[in-house]
Amino acid sequence: MNPKEINQKEFELALSSNFVFENNPHIGLSISGGPDSMALFLLMKKCIKKLKGKISVFHFNHNLRSESGKEAEILENIVTNFRIDFYNIEWQHDGVVSKVMETSRDERYKRIIELCEKMKIIHLMTAHTYEDNVETYWMRKKRGYSTLGLSSIPKIKILDNVQILRPLLSFRKERLIATCKAEKIKYFNDPSNINQKYERVRVRNCLKIKEIKELQNIEKSFEQQKKKNLFIEKKVSKFFTQKLTFYKYGVFELKIKDLKEHPNELKMEILKKILSTCASKDSIPRIDSMLNFLNKIEKNSSFTHTLNSCIIKVSNNEMKIYKEITNKFKEYQYQLGKGKKILWQKRFEVESTKTNIKIKNINEQNWANFKSHFSLKKSNLNFLILKTLPLIFVNKKVLIPFLSPKSGFEKYGIKFTYKPMTPLLKKNFF
Repeated sequence: MNPKEINQKEFELALSSNFVFENNPHIGLSISGGPDSMALFLLMKKCIKKLKGKISVFHFNHNLRSESGKEAEILENIVTNFRIDFYNIEWQHDGVVSKVMETSRDERYKRIIELCEKMKIIHLMTAHTYEDNVETYWMRKKRGYSTLGLSSIPKIKILDNVQILRPLLSFRKERLIATCKAEKIKYFNDPSNINQKYERVRVRNCLKIKEIKELQNIEKSFEQQKKKNLFIEKKVSKFFTQKLTFYKYGVFELKIKDLKEHPNELKMEILKKILSTCASKDSIPRIDSMLNFLNKIEKNSSFTHTLNSCIIKVSNNEMKIYKEITNKFKEYQYQLGKGKKILWQKRFEVESTKTNIKIKNINEQNWANFKSHFSLKKSNLNFLILKTLPLIFVNKKVLIPFLSPKSGFEKYGIKFTYKPMTPLLKKNFF
């Protein structure tokens, strides 16, 4: 039986069931030129008329194949023939040889999101399919991920101020190909999709040769895991909302008794999420390290522990978690021009709206020269927390967030906001 193309009604139902759009939305589409993304283009081209909005197409040319430039030209002709805006983004990768797939993916999202923000686009669609989700689940299962780590690809993810939407996650690839064929639209097959050196390709091929019953069991396991994760997500989100205290200088605080009310599996998910957000990194602690820490809580009422580049201070039935700065004396600095912003330590966004500023890290050496100008005693900061914050030099003055008066920051147009790479909130939970 030939696979059936996706009709407009079922696609629109998938949209309305999962996503909410503003009036007259401007939606970005990340289009590679493969059958999945071309099917997304076809379906959204029709759907946007009902939404009374506009779509813009973004194509990221990785420049990893000799024919990619020609394909980008053909793709541009297809898109612009429908009077839809097309943006071709070139990647000058300067001979990147290791982790090419990961690096190019990160750069693709970064560059497209930057363009979306400039164009005030808050929704960006990608063409991930049902098979992509199962492959991701199986890859993570093989690596030994547990619980929420097996969540696979989310329908919605927030990156900076842009919602990444995946409307095709419930559709199989064969139906997307059928949609392209029914509409007689050209698409390209990327040779990297059959290159065995990539883990995803190996997993895809492994799944293809499995017996139908075994494949059905994998898919059943995947669906069961999604339901389990939804339950755990609600529990963890409830804990964050009701039991977790967050301070804007990047510190998390909770009561030990609140954590002990939950089974170990849930305790670990709560702590993993807090630790990855606090450290602002994608990696999470090993399961044995987590269990070791949980055992330590049961046996000790007061101690300091390091885990996942974080310091955990346990005392008086409370747990305080903050980022660990390991190098005591290394000094580094940045020049930040007027109207520019940077992400300090991958956690704090520093923006200067009125003047040029200089930013330095705080360490044991330079703090000796400045501590007489500030009072730690009047704040909730200890020196270990202070080291995670910057010294800001502006017009012969030195400012430190949360120690200096707010009026100083307002006077010089300096904004300091907690924006970790791995947000804690539910919008990025899956």
